[in-house]
Amino acid sequence: MGDQQEMRCYFCGGEVAPRRVTHFRHTPRGAAEFRRVPCEECLVCGEKYFSSETVRHLEELASTTAHEYVQVPAYNYA
Repeated sequence: MGDQQEMRCYFCGGEVAPRRVTHFRHTPRGAAEFRRVPCEECLVCGEKYFSSETVRHLEELASTTAHEYVQVPAYNYA
């Protein structure tokens, strides 16, 4: 085994594993969906951890034109 220490979830202490996820975030142009985003995800509570490089790339993508637009239903709770 190498010197790499196993990452544990900050919130629940669960095991964290590499995953590719769909991530939603607000951008200057509105809400956006980012697909196949690399992260570390807690296998217990689902908390996701993104590297600073991934966050920078998401910000760069958000400033470009999306390759696809989708419509979603919107509801008023009240």
